[in-house]
Amino acid sequence: MNHKRSFGGILAAVVLLSFSSAVNAAETTIHLYTGTASAEAWTCPITLPVTDRSIYAAGNTIAIQCETEAAPYFVLTSNSGGESWAQVLPDGAEGDRYYYSYDAMTAAFGTDFSLLDYISVMAADAPVTVYAVDMLVGNASEDPLPEEPVQHTARVVGYLPDWSYQAYGTLDFSALTHLNIAFCNPDTEGELSCRIPDNEMRNIVNKAHAADVKVMAALGGGGGCDGYLPLLDTPEEMAAFNEKIMAFCEAYELDGIDLDIELGAAHGIWEHYADWVVSLRKLCDERGYEMSTATAQWVAVHVTADTFSLFDFINVMAYDNDADESSHADMEFAQSSLQYFNVQKKIPKEKLVLGVPFYGRGYTADGALDWNSYVAFSQLIASDTANYNRDAYNGVAYNGAPTMREKCALAKEYGGIMIWEVSQDAAGEYSLLAVMKDELTVAAVRGDVNADGVLSMADAVALQKWLLLLPDSALPQWRAGDLCADGKLDAADLSLLKREVLQLRNAA
Repeated sequence: MNHKRSFGGILAAVVLLSFSSAVNAAETTIHLYTGTASAEAWTCPITLPVTDRSIYAAGNTIAIQCETEAAPYFVLTSNSGGESWAQVLPDGAEGDRYYYSYDAMTAAFGTDFSLLDYISVMAADAPVTVYAVDMLVGNASEDPLPEEPVQHTARVVGYLPDWSYQAYGTLDFSALTHLNIAFCNPDTEGELSCRIPDNEMRNIVNKAHAADVKVMAALGGGGGCDGYLPLLDTPEEMAAFNEKIMAFCEAYELDGIDLDIELGAAHGIWEHYADWVVSLRKLCDERGYEMSTATAQWVAVHVTADTFSLFDFINVMAYDNDADESSHADMEFAQSSLQYFNVQKKIPKEKLVLGVPFYGRGYTADGALDWNSYVAFSQLIASDTANYNRDAYNGVAYNGAPTMREKCALAKEYGGIMIWEVSQDAAGEYSLLAVMKDELTVAAVRGDVNADGVLSMADAVALQKWLLLLPDSALPQWRAGDLCADGKLDAADLSLLKREVLQLRNAA
């Protein structure tokens, strides 16, 4: 059918709505029509006479929402100096609702709309119902975009100790997926606490959550486990203690718990450990919490495969290896530690998180690991920045950047990487956490606002819905849509996004 000829014959049957609206720089959307207007096939339920052409500036975009069984046409017409028109197919659909956007001053169809007189909608082969026609103003949004979480290819779990919690002020939260507060331990009544002041604890949680990082209460730790046994001695005492653990997490809006029980084989806690984990798992599931554990081979002998299976992931402490006379945390020990838990404890690879040290240890004259020697990576860099690319300095063994990259590659084959601990990192260009961020995150696909890994018209629909403030219109990757690179999302970005999608289609 010739839409150009048909259009003139149906004007008398359509809904005529006039509008006049000058551009307000504070507005992002000008509502041209909202309601319900229906028409049969090949007729127009909506025709909007244009009385103010100033809103059809370059970069502004017309957006339409409608329902039909067949994709309707979006028709722009001008009767000044001869009739001209364009048919615009939809960006995409969700159910029966179609979404359109059209850059008002782009001659994509060889038509000059500088003398635009009408906007109309018609369905080609089916009835159509129009719900909204809006003008999205291209340069109206002045609010800068918030920081967006990066995409991780594996877990990155960092421990923040309560004795040096101030490091959170300069911590790159976007490099992490989980932050474990070390440590949150009970008093004799079972009430959990840590040495981080209440207001600082809440600041840490808020900053982490803003970066989409989960915060876990780490329980136990080396030297912090002695008070647990009396709280687990009977089922009643265990249940009461567990409720207090949950209350602590709820009070600080935490996302789960991490059990770091480091006690010897003769300790009575192992008689209760399996039951404790079962009961904690149930409570965590009820609240949507994650539950992890930090362990090493010498601890794992007390824990069955069935008990390990109850954790969401296992942080494997592949450091402090006193059987090696040259390095307490080399690649061979990392590999053998992961293999032990995978093979002997039957833990799937994707649940095993490789623990790495942000510190070094020295050795005694006879080659034994010196437990009194402990040097933060930041101190090693302060001594000599060349230590960034080394694994040993003045008798201290540690992991420099090249080894950390190797361990990141290994971590990708498993469930991620864990850091003990983040306050020991060096700053700026010598940061090991920055190495992990480079190795274990990926940049979002340009324009992929819906985070499905590809740029398509579905992204145009998602961005249009977001600009119109429609329900369920959150954008998982909003910065991917900032194609104008001005720190804003607006109609100009939508216009560029559509053009890039069309270019990809044409190239294909």
